[in-house]
Amino acid sequence: MSEYQYHEWQTIDRVLTPQEQMDVDSLSSHIEVTASRAVVTYHWSDFRHDPKQVLLDYFDAYFYCANWGTLQLMFPFPKGLVDKEAVAPYCDGESISFESWGNYDVLDLSFYADGYYPGDGWMEAERGLSGFIKLRDDLIDGDYRLLYLAWLCARTTGDMYSYEEEGYVPTNSPELEPPVPAGLNNLSPSLQYFIAVFDVNEHLVQAIAERSQNLSKHPEVNYRKLVSGLSRSECDEFLVELLEGKPGTVAILRRRLTKMSPTREFSAAQDNPCSIQKLEERAMYLEKEEKSRLTEETRQRHIAEMETLAQREEQAWTDIDHLIAKSRKTASVYDKATAQLEKLPQLVEFKQTRPAFQIRIQALAEKYISRNALIGRWRCAGRV
Repeated sequence: MSEYQYHEWQTIDRVLTPQEQMDVDSLSSHIEVTASRAVVTYHWSDFRHDPKQVLLDYFDAYFYCANWGTLQLMFPFPKGLVDKEAVAPYCDGESISFESWGNYDVLDLSFYADGYYPGDGWMEAERGLSGFIKLRDDLIDGDYRLLYLAWLCARTTGDMYSYEEEGYVPTNSPELEPPVPAGLNNLSPSLQYFIAVFDVNEHLVQAIAERSQNLSKHPEVNYRKLVSGLSRSECDEFLVELLEGKPGTVAILRRRLTKMSPTREFSAAQDNPCSIQKLEERAMYLEKEEKSRLTEETRQRHIAEMETLAQREEQAWTDIDHLIAKSRKTASVYDKATAQLEKLPQLVEFKQTRPAFQIRIQALAEKYISRNALIGRWRCAGRV
């Protein structure tokens, strides 16, 4: 299998100047650059610059994926914009880090699947970075649901996590979870996209959703009224920074204004944090329940289909007979007759009428014994 790597950067708060576009374009012969986005794909080589430095110099978000299972999502924030102490419980210094780089604090989510990337996440990842962008604003607003899902992914992937033929293998870790944010029982499209791309186990997500409080109603923010509460000097400073295109100005201003009004509560007090082992036990129970439900639904559908077929069983035999008798002796006709015949054995098993079926198929075979190509098909299918 050939190597495949995908790098994507995007701006959020501004667009690149023509000079910046030229600078970014010079980084690689494989790069595609617009005023708000850059994409590099490689099949046999590597990007020869530090993606994080490119992010800090020009962009507001970065996503990387490789077909051997590496995934990375990064967001830089102007220093102090996101509460470092609130983020700290979700960080492990390896898969999840929130560190200062110059004038920025950078959230770095990096995951490695050790050469194997399970699930459908790879297909989802090809949609790129756009599906993640809203998560940056959520973090600025104090919504740490992404961080909890990333923590869950980090604790149950890579070296601590595996798939076998029989399915999910739990870690049985006694490690306790960080604070559970409210709203994990009502995930946004961006969070659902993260779960799909990073292949967070859906039953683990269900398990934590049961323990997450409902989100409080999002209050309407009257920015016009809030702006009037800023001092003249603050207004002038923000206006100049906006005109100069200073990165992060919009986010900082929005954060400053929302702090002046009632905000939505995302975090919940955690009196009894749960261990990974307990979460996994609940997830496995939910998975078993779902399999039982799906099995019963399949059984009920089969019963309904068989009851419908039973009502027209005689007509089905007649249709097969007429098709053979009145159509030309062609391969397509014989294939169609054989396909129609194959619908009846399920009904035979359902009604437990195999002797009667054998009598009827034998009579039909004797009637058309001269149709060697047709009878050959039925013999290959084990019907005569």
